[in-house]
Amino acid sequence: MTQDPRPAPFFIGESPALDFLNTVAMSRSVRYDWLESGADLLDWLVAAGLASEPEVAPFRNAGTANALEQARQDIIAFRERLRSFVDEVCGRELTNPGRPVIAEINAILARGARFLQIEATAGSGDPAARPLALVDKHPMTDPRDLIVRIATAAARLITEADFHYVRNCEGPTCTLYFLDISKNHKRRWCSMEVCGNRAKAAAYRKR
Repeated sequence: MTQDPRPAPFFIGESPALDFLNTVAMSRSVRYDWLESGADLLDWLVAAGLASEPEVAPFRNAGTANALEQARQDIIAFRERLRSFVDEVCGRELTNPGRPVIAEINAILARGARFLQIEATAGSGDPAARPLALVDKHPMTDPRDLIVRIATAAARLITEADFHYVRNCEGPTCTLYFLDISKNHKRRWCSMEVCGNRAKAAAYRKR
């Protein structure tokens, strides 16, 4: 069981899909899971920028509690299948489109509603800006639609990221993933403030 107080979720992955994997993590000897309840799931989706509060608000009422819990369980199971995939391919080129998790992501995406709509743009102060824009909409009408947002983030990671630079933190007990977008691709830690400083302190004690 997760011990309290639970820290805020980590958003260090440089990818919402990796941040999704990081919703369960070991901090020294304590295991934290930021998706332990339906409310947790909705809060995390909003914090991750994968949904807005008005979009998830209808799923916060008692009438959707059972459907939300089922959606959460499906998402937790998907998280572990995605983790196994990332564990296997991180650090090398990803070329095989026939992997089971890719087929699963495609199946999830195929069931999601999607349409384009013309909307007014927010005033940017740029006189050359157009007053109207074509907006890609992904509406959610049921808690089962929540996984579509996560699968979309996973699809973007798989198709847009260089998996040579998808890494696990080098902290001895750290389980966090990140996409190394640093200039020289030398990033080793989830953050210098946490594992980086611990490593420095350990090296100092060893000396």
